[in-house]
Amino acid sequence: MTYRPFRIAVVLFFASAIIGPASAQDRMALKEAVDLVLKTNQQVQIAAEAIIGAEYKITESKSFYWPQVSVTGNYTRMSLFGEFSIPFNGQIMTIQFGTPNNYNLRASVMEQVFNWGRTARTVEMSKAGLDLAQDGVLLTKHVLGYQIVPLFYGTVFFQEAIKVLDDNLKAFEQKLSSTKQRYDAGLASSFDVNLLQVQISAVRGQKVDFENNIAKFRIAFNALTGRDEKTPFEPDAELVLKAEAFDKEALLKEALAGRIEFQQIAHQSDLSRASLGLAKTGDKPTVNAMFNYEFRNGFMPEMNIIKGNWTAALSITYPAFDGRRTAAQVAQVESGLKAIELRRTDLERNVALEIETLLSDLAATEQKLDIEKVKIKQAEDTLRIAEERYRNGLQSATELVDAQNALESAKLNVLQLTYNHILSEFSLFRACGRKI
Repeated sequence: MTYRPFRIAVVLFFASAIIGPASAQDRMALKEAVDLVLKTNQQVQIAAEAIIGAEYKITESKSFYWPQVSVTGNYTRMSLFGEFSIPFNGQIMTIQFGTPNNYNLRASVMEQVFNWGRTARTVEMSKAGLDLAQDGVLLTKHVLGYQIVPLFYGTVFFQEAIKVLDDNLKAFEQKLSSTKQRYDAGLASSFDVNLLQVQISAVRGQKVDFENNIAKFRIAFNALTGRDEKTPFEPDAELVLKAEAFDKEALLKEALAGRIEFQQIAHQSDLSRASLGLAKTGDKPTVNAMFNYEFRNGFMPEMNIIKGNWTAALSITYPAFDGRRTAAQVAQVESGLKAIELRRTDLERNVALEIETLLSDLAATEQKLDIEKVKIKQAEDTLRIAEERYRNGLQSATELVDAQNALESAKLNVLQLTYNHILSEFSLFRACGRKI
């Protein structure tokens, strides 16, 4: 008789051992959630394709360092060509200045011997374009990573808020039960009963809204990862305030060194400087060398015999006057460089302002949290007094409901402020260019 319960206990033990870790694995930390998004999101893949294109652009630019080789062939049929006849050694000799069938096969090699650094400048521009493409991938990942934070901690916030509502709901249900007993004994009115029932319905409606918000966050996260919208999303985190002492100057220094936007500006400046160098070569000479080898007919006097021959040429091109086009292009690029420097100065000012604002927000939120924690203690004392006075018939049900709602409101305010503090802290990290 004792064997069967023991066997059931063993089975339940191993089942809990198996089920427990499996359910824990469904929960994910913030870094895991971010890594999942960065691995599967199409925005990252699209940005990565730009890197591939930029690499091919560098290969294209370097191709001008090599000789350009081409092979052409053609056949021409002529219906009319010149000829004349002359007597020679008692015979009539006919001399043709053409042939009806003309064949030509040519191989050409052309090399830019000197182009005033145009090729080198073009390669520099392509390399700067690759740097900008890589910056684009980093910025896309940075933005996506911080998009997860409100979804992640928002889910945790509403889960904790639902626990507060469940406690409030349980308290109202207990009050409703005792009020019905008082009503049956003639010590309470139907208004008191109805008032508590209305409050229970209101709390349940609020809980539905919170559950719907959790579902929205789950759908949004799954959309970013490309998963099915019904796939569970269970963040593994606590809604806890972790106040830190930040040094504004150190944060600003970190931002100047780590913000991807500053890297982009530096690479845009590199691109513009290379473009400026290229623009300055617009009115400079170019030296080209060419070598051709061909097989064709049409050589006098044996017009129909195909013969091999070669030609070599060296050409120099100098744009003596281009209508001030080069000067205008140089001025245009120089203006762009000035604009880039102004954008950097403006970005530095905005980042400093953003960091200062976020630090102020964090300090204000921490002060509000201290106030709300005091409110919770006061609300608990007020509710205890209200419950005792209501039991003794010294206070109305309306005042009792207000006291219960005040405690719920104070607890939800603490959760909301904690959530806001976490978001502000991550916004500060984002402003500094810090990775999650």
